Amino acid sequence: MSEVKSTLDLVMERTRHLSLSKEEKDQQQRTDFEKRLQGLLLRYGEGAITPNELQERIAALQAEMKITGRKHLLQAIFKRIDPDANNERWLPLLADELPEIQKPLQAILSDHRRQRADLFASADRRLRRQLAEDHGIEGTAVMPNAAKEDQFLEHAARLKSETQSSIDGLLNRRC
Repeated sequence: MSEVKSTLDLVMERTRHLSLSKEEKDQQQRTDFEKRLQGLLLRYGEGAITPNELQERIAALQAEMKITGRKHLLQAIFKRIDPDANNERWLPLLADELPEIQKPLQAILSDHRRQRADLFASADRRLRRQLAEDHGIEGTAVMPNAAKEDQFLEHAARLKSETQSSIDGLLNRRC
């Protein structure tokens, strides 16, 4: 009687002679490191681990996976910087890893917040004026929702994209 082979046995038989090149192994190692690093950063961002624990775990992960340098770490942290969000968790990490980047990054984020506030105020004025002219609605109790206005959303998205490009450029110049 013939032997019945599982799919896994057939695959193993056909791929027995295949192996990964050194470059493929290195790439796979970096990919695995980046995934595990993202997990650590996620836990840190949620407040599940302290900055010191994060640093220790990253150092242990780098030693375990034989990853040197800080480029991957800096890129991962920079990806988490959101111009429209509170970045209080990420800025101290960047200051520890790359102190010279702190002032330019804070300047970029501060400028973004100022410009976004100006866009919001402009949209609010525009909506108030429109309500008064079109419907005769005015006064201190009127609270238009400027954050939902199409023009504000379009300008805010463009501003965020430009700010993100500036942040990315800052990282590229430093690494």
